[in-house]
Amino acid sequence: MKKIILLLAAVMLPAGAGRAAAQSGRYVVIVNPRNPATALSASELSRIYLGQLQAWRINGKIEPVNAVDQKPDSPVRTAFTERVLHRSVAEVSSYWRQEIYAGRSFPPLEQSEEEAIASVRDVLGAIAYVSANADLSGVKVLRVQ
Repeated sequence: MKKIILLLAAVMLPAGAGRAAAQSGRYVVIVNPRNPATALSASELSRIYLGQLQAWRINGKIEPVNAVDQKPDSPVRTAFTERVLHRSVAEVSSYWRQEIYAGRSFPPLEQSEEEAIASVRDVLGAIAYVSANADLSGVKVLRVQ
């Protein structure tokens, strides 16, 4: 009986640990592996997610930045928004309403974590943040300085 309980605990631990990481808001920033960037400053990352930095230089060409946000109720989005943009999710939503109304810019796409990873894999200029325990196959993790 003890062996069964230990086996069940061992099987359940990774799933619970993954949910805990996502709920804690731990995240990594990812880009397409063909993007030569290896690091961004927190300021550059903030400018990307506020629509103020809209292009990358990739392999000698200017490519559009395709930022991907997570859904508004995501704990990872809350953590990213507060740490990088220094605003709440509601404040960022208000910011984007003003930008759209003024005709200046449009907010990043909102996607699930799995969709964000797929977008980054498929689109050269894509950037996203995902939970630290996500499957990062086919993407590159950036250092945030």
